[in-house]
Amino acid sequence: MAIVNMLLTTSLLILCCWFSYTDITERRISNKLTYPAILFLFVFRTLCSPEYLWGLIPGIVLFLIFMISPSSLGAGDVKLVTLIGLGIGVERAVVVVFLMCIFVFLYLGGRRLLSLAVQRSVPLAPFLSLGLIIVIL
Repeated sequence: MAIVNMLLTTSLLILCCWFSYTDITERRISNKLTYPAILFLFVFRTLCSPEYLWGLIPGIVLFLIFMISPSSLGAGDVKLVTLIGLGIGVERAVVVVFLMCIFVFLYLGGRRLLSLAVQRSVPLAPFLSLGLIIVIL
């Protein structure tokens, strides 16, 4: 099972790198990749390791935030957090989201210190990917 988790984690890292690229360049995270990946992981985790289904909680929390204030978060970011939660479990997914918040805060603070224009919206996929890399290492 360790090899399977390693392969899933590696695949998740590759997907997150791709999503980071598309989020920066196009400001979108593709549904054509997220939906099948979420479905695959959901079915796989249900059959093989149901304790990972708790990883849906961070995605549900972000979905509720998105529903309350749609301008504060993108739907692709919600799906990406759901995917990460199913891939690595709830504890580590919460750490990834926490690290993402820290990195976004540092990024925006750095822009302000350098007197650069503060961005109205920030692509979160790169910060989620960075958090994922740190949690995995």
